[in-house]
Parts: sequence; C-alpha cells; structure tokens
Amino acid sequence: MGGEGLPISHFAIRGEPAMIRVELIPLCLFCLLTVPGCESRAEYDAEGLFKQVSPSIVTVQTFDEKGRQQGQGSGVVVDKGRIVTNCHVIQEADSLKISTDSQEYAASWTLTDPSRDICVLSVDGMVAPPVVIRKMGDVKIGESVFAVGNPLGFTLSVSSGLVSSISPYRDDPVIVASVPLSPGSSGGGLFDTRGRLLGITTAILTAGQSLNIVLPADWIAELSKRGIAPPPPSVIPGPEPHWMEEAQALQGAGNFPEFEKHVRKWREAQPNSALAAAYLGVALFEKNPTEAEAALREAVRLDDRNEFAWFVLAKVLYRLDRRDEAKQLLQKTQLLNPNHGSIYATKAEWLLADSKPKEAYAAVKDAIRVEPGVGDHWRLLGIIADRLDRAGESAKAYQAALRLNPIDASSKQALSNVLARNGKADAARLTLGNENDNNPSSAGTWVSMGFTESNRKRYGDAEKAFRKAIEIAPETTNAWTGLGVVLTETNRLKEAEQAYDKAYDSKPNNPGVVAEILTNRGNVKSKLGNKRAALADIETAVKIDPTYINAYRSLGILKVEVRDHRAVVDAFRKVVASDVAGADDWATLGGSLEAIGEKRAALEALEKSEKLNPNNPKTLQDLAGYYGRNGDLQKALDYIERALKIDSSVAVNWSNKGYALLKLGRLPEAVSALETATNLDPQFANAWINLGEAQMRSNNLGKAITSLEKAVSLAPAALDARLYLAQSYLNSRQAEKARTHANVLLKAQPDLPQALAIVTLADLMDNNSAAALTNYRKIQARSPQIAQSIKAMAVSNGLSGAQALPD
Repeated sequence: MGGEGLPISHFAIRGEPAMIRVELIPLCLFCLLTVPGCESRAEYDAEGLFKQVSPSIVTVQTFDEKGRQQGQGSGVVVDKGRIVTNCHVIQEADSLKISTDSQEYAASWTLTDPSRDICVLSVDGMVAPPVVIRKMGDVKIGESVFAVGNPLGFTLSVSSGLVSSISPYRDDPVIVASVPLSPGSSGGGLFDTRGRLLGITTAILTAGQSLNIVLPADWIAELSKRGIAPPPPSVIPGPEPHWMEEAQALQGAGNFPEFEKHVRKWREAQPNSALAAAYLGVALFEKNPTEAEAALREAVRLDDRNEFAWFVLAKVLYRLDRRDEAKQLLQKTQLLNPNHGSIYATKAEWLLADSKPKEAYAAVKDAIRVEPGVGDHWRLLGIIADRLDRAGESAKAYQAALRLNPIDASSKQALSNVLARNGKADAARLTLGNENDNNPSSAGTWVSMGFTESNRKRYGDAEKAFRKAIEIAPETTNAWTGLGVVLTETNRLKEAEQAYDKAYDSKPNNPGVVAEILTNRGNVKSKLGNKRAALADIETAVKIDPTYINAYRSLGILKVEVRDHRAVVDAFRKVVASDVAGADDWATLGGSLEAIGEKRAALEALEKSEKLNPNNPKTLQDLAGYYGRNGDLQKALDYIERALKIDSSVAVNWSNKGYALLKLGRLPEAVSALETATNLDPQFANAWINLGEAQMRSNNLGKAITSLEKAVSLAPAALDARLYLAQSYLNSRQAEKARTHANVLLKAQPDLPQALAIVTLADLMDNNSAAALTNYRKIQARSPQIAQSIKAMAVSNGLSGAQALPD
C-alpha cells in the first residue's frame, strides 16, 4: 500500500484523555536527474511557462495488490523513459502507473535514495521531453519561481511565488519557496522564469504562509553515486487481511488483548511494514512500554519519515520518564508534518504537566488552528483555560467540544464543573441534565453547585445539590461537609452535627480537611450547649493541623465564653499572625489583652483592627468600651456615634451611647438614647438597667422602677439591676420592696456595703431601730466613713432613730 492519503486515521493510548487523530498527508517530493540544457532561454509568465514545461510533468498513481488505487503524486521526466518522484509517494505501492495528458503507462521502481526521499521510475514507450536543470548555487533569494504538479489529483496546474531562503534541512541545504501547494503536489517541479528546474516540491513548512521545502535539482545528478536498488516487492500468500483497518477497529473497541494479538500476526505477515511495527508499539504502550519502544524504533528504521511512528515513540519515551528525548522526537514529528494538531495537543499536555499553563495555552491554540474540528483539542483548551482562571473562555471551549461531539461526557462534566464553581449553578444544572442520572463522575459537580448555592444563601437548592452528591457517592467528604454548613446556617444543629459525623467517618486523608470537619462540628456542639465536647473537637483539630487557623479562632471564641482571657490571647495571637486575620480577630485579641491587664497591647490590637476596617461594628464597640472603661468617656462616645452612623438599628450601640451620656451627666440625652435601645430590642436587659439608672438619677422614680423591674425579669441574676431597683424603691419610701431586693443582693454578697445601707435605711423608715443598728454596725466594721455618711443621710431625711446610731 502506498501513495498520498495513507489511511492512518486515529490513534489512542489507554490512559490518555481521548482519541488522538493522526492523519498523514505528505506532499510528494520530486527529484530529477541532471539534464543539460541551454542556458539562453526566454523568460516566461505563468501561462507561458506552463505550456513550456507541463509536457515534462506526469501524474504518479499507486495501487495495492488488488489493483485498487491508494494514492497519487507527481513526477518529473528527466531522461528518456526515466521519471523522478518522491520515495514516500511510491514506497508502499504494489504497482505503479504514469499518466500524461493522453495516455497511461505501467512503471517500475528502479533506484532510490531514501534519506533524501528521491526515487527513479522507469517507463517503457513513453515519449516526453526531459527538463533542463539549473544548479542551486545560481539560485537567488527573492527571484520568481513557478511550481507545476497535480495537486489533489485534479489536473496539472501552476502556481507562482518567490524563493524565500536557502535553509538547512536534515543536514543539507534546501530551497524554501513561498509557492502555494496542496496534497498531491509532492514530486512536482519548481522552475525559474526560463523554465529551468530548480528542485522538487516536497513538504509544506507552514500552511498559513505557503512556505514549502524544495529539494535541490542538484541531488538528481548524485543519484548515480548515492542511489540503491529499491526493496523487493513483498510476496503476499493468498488473500491478505485488512491489517490496519482491523487493528484500528480492535483498538477503538478497547479490546487490547486481541489488538495486540492482531498486530503481532501483522508483524509476522509483513516484517518490513513500518506501520505494523508502529501499531505494535501502540498495542504495547500500557502493558510493556520498553518493548513498545523497541517496536517503534524498528518502525522508524524501516521508514524514517513515518510521522505516526515517531509520534508514538515520543509518547512512549515520555511515559518512560525520558522526557527530554520525548520532547526532541515530538519536535521532529512536528517538522515532518507541521499541520498535525495532535502533535501540538500533546505538547500542550506536557507543558501543562510541567506547570507551564501559559505555554500550554499557546500550544493548544496551535492545535485548534490546524485542526479546528477536533473536539479533544477544544476540551484540552477548556482544561488549560480553567487552570489559568479564565472561566469564561474555559466554558466556551467545553461548549465548542460538545458541539463537535454532543455525547462527550467528559466535556459535559467539565463544563458543568466550571459553571458551578463560578457561581452559575443554574447553567451547570442544565448542562448536567437529568437529575436522575447517577453517574459517579458527576458527584463533584453537584458538590460545586452546592457550595455555589450556599454562598448565594440559597440554602434549599444547596441542600438538594449536596444530598444529590451523597446519593451518587455516599463517601464524598466534601458533600457531607457542605451539607453540615447548610444545616448549620438553617439552624438544624442536630442534623448538622450528624452530617459532620459522616464527613469525619469518611476518613479523609488530608489533615486540613479533618481539622475543618472537627472545627465545624465543634462549633455546632458549642451552639447546642455541649461546650466540653466542642472544646475536645476543636483542640483535636489544632493538634491534627496546627496550620488550620479557623480552629484557633473557634478555640479562642470558646475561651471568651468562659472568660479564660489568657487562653483567648494565645489562640488569637496565632490567628493574627496568619494572612487570613480580619478586623474581628484583632478586636477580640484586644478585648482579652485588656482583660489580663495588658492595656497598651490591647489598644494597639484595637487600633490595628480599626486600620483593617474603620467601619467594623465590633471594632468600634470594643474601642468605645476600652475608652469608657479607662475614663475617656467623650472618646468612647465618639466611637459609638460612628457605629450608629453605620447601623442605627443596633440596640447595644444605643445602650452604650446612653450609658456614656449618663456618666457624662447628660441625663435627658441618656434617657432618650436608652429608650431607643429598649424600643429596638425589648429583651435587651442591659439597656433596661441603664435606662432605669438614668431615670433614677433624673428622679423619675416611677419610670425608673418600671424599667428596672423589666430588667430584673429579663436578668434575675443582674446585681446592678437589683441595686438600682432597691435604691429607687427606697427613694420613693417603699421600704419593704427596697429591703426585699437588697436582701437578694446580700444573699449573693453578704457584706455588700450598698445593700447593707439600703436595709439599714429601710429599717429606720419602718421604725425598726434594733434591726437598723445591727446592719449599721456591719457597715461600721467594714468602713466607718460609709457608716457616717449613712447616718448623716438618715438624719437629714428625719428618719426616726437616726440620731441614736453610734458615731
């Protein structure tokens, strides 16, 4: 078999991302024996030159053993009955014919120079004028030239161009000409304007620029020294199987044991077939790459221009981790056929494996440029664009792959993943199609859709996606983790805990993933009130992955709740040392530093928080508290006002504002701010306490009592609420109620001076001098000065028995 159009249509290797299409379309190279000619010739235009030389150009047809035409090329008459053409046009043929305008002749192969791809045919009875040779040494860059041949098998034609360069090719200088050529032109002649042969057209160098390799006509004269006899024709005993077609069918069906058996029989039947050796290399690629290499090296020994064999050999060497050799051979394959998309695609895959996605992107774009109709190239572009964070381009590439092959499951899966990860869950769901399809490869897409919907706070859709992923692949850790997040956000805490249990039981290998699961589960347990179990989970997370910052953050928050401020400081110092620390983290650290007495460090942390986010509500609240506790009430008020400008609906900010105004003595403003706080949040006990105190100090005792009774109902253990309520009842001369609340205080703190004072004064109001004296002596024993002030107060209010209290 031989000729142009060698039908090596597809080649794929197990483990590769897809079938790789390899089409060999060589341009026939034509060589001529030196024929002396007259140098004084007229110059021609294209039409005139064609009339002059076309009688010397023939069509070479190749046939198999059954007489079926396999390909065609061109040839040049160099002597009587002698024609020069390219070896690759005829080397696989069983018989040859030469066609002129009017007749056909049988031809035989008589001489070959395989390294230069020049062969001589002999034809009996053909009458045609030989060409005139011009030596390459006289050829000038930029001069006009004409190519004459039979492109695509239609008829003889002429095209014009220029000599672009004299360049090395396989260690010999050749002519590079900018003459448009097509398959079938191999073996045609390149002529100057006087009709002299400059060389034989042989290969397209760059299709987009019409640059072509032309073998010098000088080589024709060297055939007498360099040429050898052609190989003897193969003897085929009886009907021969369609070796290559059957090999491709077995390979395409994935029947690799039978594929190997078939190509081994092929090798036995045709030991000199380069294709048989090449296909044996394909069959052994996965099973025995070393033996595959040997078969492929035999293939290129038999035919060193067999790009298919060189291409597969490059891939075998890459598999054997001889990557430099592999890349050199891939480059060699590209020189043999620069219009082969699979070569560029393979180059792109290797560059991507070397973490060079930008270079890989350029290579795959070349693959698409030369073979835009191959879906695998578009799918590879999708992978590379996704790696470069070009989500839009990645999606478009996958869509192009699906247009070329609508049943390409891998492209559909990849497209839905890209869409889901980039916030287009609805489009991803449409791409994925039938929700009843439980393809295991789609689990990851459903997980991505779940996180996308969760980030959009569409928790219902997120939950459906995570549960679908779990249905498809029950051991998917990320699906259980995502479900836990959704259940936590929707306050289904017990279910969330169970989801995190499942995630943990899936035994992920990544310590960071385990730490995340334990931290999330610990946070849920904390919300459920199981603080001890929560602390155990989070402390385990810290041990498993000391780099997981969220675990330290959660640990610090747990320690805040139990007022273990030193532990809070230790945890949040880890957090703020990371690159994920936020304003809240610095603010929490500042609050605990102040609690352990490190005020300077506390203020520095709070100021760092403010610098990170000047409008962070927690930061402004904590700075207000810091300055308030340290006596700078006006600065505290300034921070509170800033917080209220950001969000005027937060009750705690109004309460803090009222408290600061109260301490600044601006009582009407304080009452107004505190009333706003209680209106915004009627269950906020601290606002009612502050409002009650402000009303008491404003002598609005009725309102004070109402506010403080509300505070006590909300927070029965709040001692300051009891104290102000007892004072308000005492000031309104409701001695019994004052005594009742003061006794609650004394039960909690038996020696509290303020409570003893209230009980003493209440006893005097009830004319119970003996009881008053008992409590008065307790005060006097602790603080004579406070005792004197209480006596003075009782005397000034005209209370009976006050004068009898000892000094």
